[in-house]
Amino acid sequence: MTDYTLHYAPDNASLIIRLALEAQGVAYDTCLVDRAAQGQSAPAYRALNPHGLIPALQTPDGPMFETGAILLWLADRHGGLAPAAMDATRADFLKWLFFVANTVHPALRM
Repeated sequence: MTDYTLHYAPDNASLIIRLALEAQGVAYDTCLVDRAAQGQSAPAYRALNPHGLIPALQTPDGPMFETGAILLWLADRHGGLAPAAMDATRADFLKWLFFVANTVHPALRM
């Protein structure tokens, strides 16, 4: 058993979360969300992400959702993925993180 469970589906923003966990050397479990069976609408999944979107990451601090938020939380929690909060380059990092998560990734999926 690990501290993290990544709820994922192929072709969702789950891959970047998995890559971040791997890059940080963080142990995690996975749980496939079966979109064909509307698993993202099930009450148990909605308890993790009330919006029913994938991915979600269960953590010791509670569930996380929204790809950019998960990545930023992992970066702050485990280091190595982002400049520190007071680093002069943090603003540029945040702009590009959210651009990729909110603009580039959805466009690539389409």
